[in-house]
Amino acid sequence: MSNIAQALRLLGDETRLRILILVSQTPLNVSELTTILGMAQSGVSRHLSHLRKMKLIQERKEGIWSYYQLAQKEALDIELHLLWNYLQDQLSSMKDPNNDRVRLHEVLRQREISGGGLNEQLLEPGQSWYAWSCLLGVLLGQNGKGKSGFDSGTSDLEIIDLGCGDGTLTVEMAKFAKRVIGVDFNPDILASARQRVDRLGLKNVNLLVEDVSNLSLPSESLDAVFFSQSLHHLDDPESGLHEAARILRPGGQVLIMELASHNEDWVLEKLGHKWFGFEKESLMDYMHKAGFDNLYSEILPFRREELFQIILSAGRKS
Repeated sequence: MSNIAQALRLLGDETRLRILILVSQTPLNVSELTTILGMAQSGVSRHLSHLRKMKLIQERKEGIWSYYQLAQKEALDIELHLLWNYLQDQLSSMKDPNNDRVRLHEVLRQREISGGGLNEQLLEPGQSWYAWSCLLGVLLGQNGKGKSGFDSGTSDLEIIDLGCGDGTLTVEMAKFAKRVIGVDFNPDILASARQRVDRLGLKNVNLLVEDVSNLSLPSESLDAVFFSQSLHHLDDPESGLHEAARILRPGGQVLIMELASHNEDWVLEKLGHKWFGFEKESLMDYMHKAGFDNLYSEILPFRREELFQIILSAGRKS
């Protein structure tokens, strides 16, 4: 009863309702909400704090930014589920006397023009569409190096995205693969991935909350394993690569997009990294010890305004 009373008190505030309406449509950061609501940032942050304490919204890190979105019902106390169902039904039809939706449209347009936000910064520093397209080129054998062993007819591929985060890249893989499995140890961030998959209506994506170094999947069951900015979150990256080798069919590929070795120590506390990136030679050695051959690796050149260089690596299971 007390939780319902607290939730109703929170929802009795007009500003908090405005915030819930906005984040129910798309994840937004504090700066964007400040612009839309026309309030001081301290006030917006205070309202967000109250909503987070009641688990009505959830936060996820995207580079140096924190984005807020409507929480999944499963994250709430069970006594709030009925109230939450009603609230979600009402949010989309509530009147907009402050013209928040107009300003939201402008904020999203500016985000797109600037090339930042969710589409380009993704979840980790250095994780960009440029690096992703280069890694995809390795998979499809279109980079001129002939390392992938796959031709462009990829519709029968069964792929796993280890450390998939909010599923940004997972859903891209689903466009060319028969089946994609996204795995992440964090259930909150995997809920964001599930929202993305459901919104797009994808039927060939499964999501698992598991440790990427100790998977429940059967051996020799998949064609390709992706590590996209996830090895540096593991206590033991070698164990993750050994697990990748276990679940791959003979001839299957591991593909890695990682940060090159760096000195940005803020990523440890701010983003939960366990490693300061990797030396290319060390990554190749890990892959070799895990049982991969036909190894390929390159370090992408620095791009404008980026702090990190990216290593792309690939290998085939012997």
